[in-house]
Amino acid sequence: MLSSVFGKNLYDMRRGLIGWSISILLMNLWIVTFYPAIRDSAFALDQYLQNLPPAFAALLGETASFNTIEGFLTVELFTFFWPALTLAFAIGSGAGTIGGEEESGTLDLLLSHPVPRWRVLLEKFAALTVFSGIAIGAGLLGLILGTLFVNEAIDLGKLGAAILSIWLLTLLFGTLSLALTGVGLHRGAAAGIGAGVAALSFLINTLGPLADLPESLRRVSPWYYYDGGVALTEGLKLGNAALLAGLVIVFLAVALFGFQRRDLAV
Repeated sequence: MLSSVFGKNLYDMRRGLIGWSISILLMNLWIVTFYPAIRDSAFALDQYLQNLPPAFAALLGETASFNTIEGFLTVELFTFFWPALTLAFAIGSGAGTIGGEEESGTLDLLLSHPVPRWRVLLEKFAALTVFSGIAIGAGLLGLILGTLFVNEAIDLGKLGAAILSIWLLTLLFGTLSLALTGVGLHRGAAAGIGAGVAALSFLINTLGPLADLPESLRRVSPWYYYDGGVALTEGLKLGNAALLAGLVIVFLAVALFGFQRRDLAV
């Protein structure tokens, strides 16, 4: 066993970490290389966006446009596709970091060592945070390399703000699935609930205006506070970032409370 729970978890995640990081880096690099061809047809494509049915237009966001590299990245990556990928690995990893070890029987062995439960869970959370940060950072590197390749300038500060927003949203749902296993749900149930909440809250936020849902209901969705592509043009809204970070802390507290009180026969 490695000298720390944090190190062991990162070691156990290494194959997934390498695979996700390389995949997201290459995906982002590949998508950015399409921008010069898209830019030459930006006017026609913007007209097409304006004529889309309201439901499809809502999915792309209010800032959807192909006139700039920022608008292109908003449509192609930041509105849904990239966060959907990061949420997939975070939810799976969050559910598996405790649930996987519990199902395999190694959690009993780990907790038989003189290490307090709260430390075990916090180090697992730290590993999840680093895992998602590295994978998202690899995607950021792919975007930067892509913009250099196509000779397009982009504001690195605002790009960093958009990346931070993705990271916070990713951690939120990853920590939610960690909390669900912390209070006793099996890995599959925790991952399923985490994915279901992510999908349902996305639809509530994006399609809510079309369905005449009250604004207060949309505010319940974490996606309402995800700045993503908006940050590429307007910068990060600190209030939204703080709220997402606060929800991460709340779910982590639930995970700690539940894990401390559970009967694991150790």
